[in-house]
Amino acid sequence: MNSESKLRQKEEQIQTEESRQAQTSTEFATAEELLRHDLAQTEVPGVVGDRLNESIAKEPKPAKAWWRRFVSGD
Repeated sequence: MNSESKLRQKEEQIQTEESRQAQTSTEFATAEELLRHDLAQTEVPGVVGDRLNESIAKEPKPAKAWWRRFVSGD
């Protein structure tokens, strides 16, 4: 009897793990979908966010389009 109960417990555990895996698996059509899903699930640490914002602020501003410079007379 004891071996039967252990066997049943093991089967239930395996079924539980399989159902959990089936519920959490997601298939993505593109890499962009995967990245968006990951972004929604992952919290960016504050230090990383601050460093990213500083880096973006240091980037040079894009030049005005040639036709805007022409029209404005710059």
